[in-house]
Amino acid sequence: MKDNSNFDESVKTLKKTIPLMMKYSVPVNPTNYALWYTYASNEVPNLNRELDSTLKLYNTCPKFHAEQLYTKHVKNEAVDQAKTLQASIDKIMSKVGDSIGNTQNNAKSFEQEMSLCHEELAELDSIETPITPEAVSGFVGELLSKSMVMRDNAKSLGDSLESAQREIKSLRMKLADSQQDALYDALTGLLNRRAFEQEIDGLLALPDAHACLIIADIDNFKAFNDKHGHTMGDQVLKAVGKRLAISTSNGAFAFRYGGEEFAVLLPKSTITRAHVMAEKIRLSIERLIIKDRQSGEKIANITCSFGVANLLKDKEAIESINLADQRLYKAKQQGRNKVISLG
Repeated sequence: MKDNSNFDESVKTLKKTIPLMMKYSVPVNPTNYALWYTYASNEVPNLNRELDSTLKLYNTCPKFHAEQLYTKHVKNEAVDQAKTLQASIDKIMSKVGDSIGNTQNNAKSFEQEMSLCHEELAELDSIETPITPEAVSGFVGELLSKSMVMRDNAKSLGDSLESAQREIKSLRMKLADSQQDALYDALTGLLNRRAFEQEIDGLLALPDAHACLIIADIDNFKAFNDKHGHTMGDQVLKAVGKRLAISTSNGAFAFRYGGEEFAVLLPKSTITRAHVMAEKIRLSIERLIIKDRQSGEKIANITCSFGVANLLKDKEAIESINLADQRLYKAKQQGRNKVISLG
């Protein structure tokens, strides 16, 4: 009865899942299906709360958010399965190694036995016996031939097992890499460029995005690195990243775009609101004071320049990025530590 009850509940959840996905124009793929099935089951309250907030903001669930929610709330079981798979691979590798050793040992032992048999028959050849030399010679030749076949087979099997061992090792490394594949920048803790590309594509795919993009670049960062060293440069990147994270806590997303360049995406925003946010970030960075732990020197005058643009509907993401970059370049030309959102 319990199994039937579970089956009935699964059917009910399934009947809710597909209509929900259709209602919010969500593509049917394994990640989305698992996410929305879990949502429809009401088994993970935190997922339902976060997905409800996303739906309220976007009236759908963009690709990047879907992957985030899936990783955070649904993927645990998949991770456990991956760990189990990795453990299984380890066992297989161990067995493969043992098989290789056993096969090689058996082949060696067989050859030794054949050699001994050959010596014994050679001794018989020198003794008067009813067995004719031709018969003995033929017998020996047959045994030696079988020995060579056995040796070749053992070598072939050993080669195959070694090849399988290499393939399984490669698979294990790929599996480990996939588990560590992240959307976050290791130095600053912000979302990384891969995450940015997913999010901007998701926003541009929405029927009514009205989103904005901010691109920021630390002023004179190369000169700063040359003067103070890369360790202090990393401290600046971390500090700037932290200010962006704090300033974008209300629905916006901050990314480390690359090097000393950062990006912010603001869904459902106007160019005016985006300009105000960029100005807020600019001022917070301008107030930064970083202490050199080795010399005790306090370093200030850290600034950023900003370019702000609307996301251009029906255009490739690179066009919006280029527009923000052009305005960033104007901010640099006009003396740095500025926000440009027009022109």
